[in-house]
Amino acid sequence: MAALQVVPIPAGAVATPHPLTLYAVEEQLTAMVDTAELVSPEQEQAFLEELGAALAAAVEKRDRVGQFFAHLEQQAAFAKAEIIRLQERKAFFERAIEKMEGYVIHVIEAQGPDAKGRYPKLEGKTVTFSIKDCPPSVEIRDETAIPPEYKAVTVSMPALAWEAVLDSLELDQRAGLLDLVGKPKETISKTAVRKAIDGGAQVPGAGLIVGKKTLIRR
Repeated sequence: MAALQVVPIPAGAVATPHPLTLYAVEEQLTAMVDTAELVSPEQEQAFLEELGAALAAAVEKRDRVGQFFAHLEQQAAFAKAEIIRLQERKAFFERAIEKMEGYVIHVIEAQGPDAKGRYPKLEGKTVTFSIKDCPPSVEIRDETAIPPEYKAVTVSMPALAWEAVLDSLELDQRAGLLDLVGKPKETISKTAVRKAIDGGAQVPGAGLIVGKKTLIRR
């Protein structure tokens, strides 16, 4: 669809009312949506004047603009639904990849390592599968057992309440603030947990996964 174009009135000419037709209203609205970043302020102002005249002149043209809004809302709702569908589709394929990688790793491991402890490669014409040891990774087995020094808390509160925190909290202010924010959301820092475990500490509710394989595709 062509971008919005506004033809200037020649010098000395007298402007005559020419309200936009029903389809011209929708066409120019669509053009403005499609080329929003290209429309100059002068063009936009001229369009708004013409649109205002059209809306003031005919009920049908108001209905057309209302229908155009409904169309945009439908497109936004469709895009939202597509985002959700594509996210689900992405998650499906990611689960399939993880499962297939597990199958191939199992096949390679089933052949056993050689004298040097290395597992064989599966050679194809365009791809080679091999496995290697993954570095130990943190597995959270019981979030409630993780000590607070390994957690971060994210809360949402009114700006005035936050300013009160910055100023300083009395006991009654603290109680009131806890009532405002409700139950805070906690996240666990696996980096902090891993660092502690590597240093020889025991972290209740957490441990390291050792011996996990990753699939390499070249």
